[in-house]
Amino acid sequence: MTKQLETFGIFVDRFMNFMNIWTIYSDLLSGHYVPSVGKALRTPQEVEDTTARQWPVNFTMMFLLYGYFYSLVEDSEDAVNGFRLWRERHPDEKAAIDAVEAQVAPFRERLRLFRNRLAFHGSQSRSHESRGFELFKEHSGNEVLDAIKNFKSLGAALFAKENAGQGIGPTTSEMVRQWIDRLADRARAVVGGVRP
Repeated sequence: MTKQLETFGIFVDRFMNFMNIWTIYSDLLSGHYVPSVGKALRTPQEVEDTTARQWPVNFTMMFLLYGYFYSLVEDSEDAVNGFRLWRERHPDEKAAIDAVEAQVAPFRERLRLFRNRLAFHGSQSRSHESRGFELFKEHSGNEVLDAIKNFKSLGAALFAKENAGQGIGPTTSEMVRQWIDRLADRARAVVGGVRP
């Protein structure tokens, strides 16, 4: 197995983990999944109030999602960077990949600090930790989630493109082309200051 293929295989594994975290987080936000954590410590009224039960878990899952997302878009040479790997594998989709990466670029450094100081690595003081919260000071939750959605959609579309090229699955090459073009247009609109 070549190094490039091995790295891509690791990215695929991590992308699937990311998709699972996204699904859990989405299910929490939609109320599809209501955790029971902390139920014994709450009053009967709070136990009935799903919002009181969910917010700490939602917060935890958001930390996990953002931290894991950064691990897929980190731009250091030794990172498993999805944009770089997709460009190598699909040079013909460079414009769409660039559009989604441009959507992520404005907050990538703050997302790194968030991942390092809050989500995964942690801090030994509140002052050190505080730099991780700059992400929320400078960028709205919708801005970050929109970029995550487009990254997720780009990955799914490029996997579908590979499958369609081999005649696997229900998605045709034309359907994938439209999908990739739509998400690239969505990313460009956000970067251009127009909310889709």
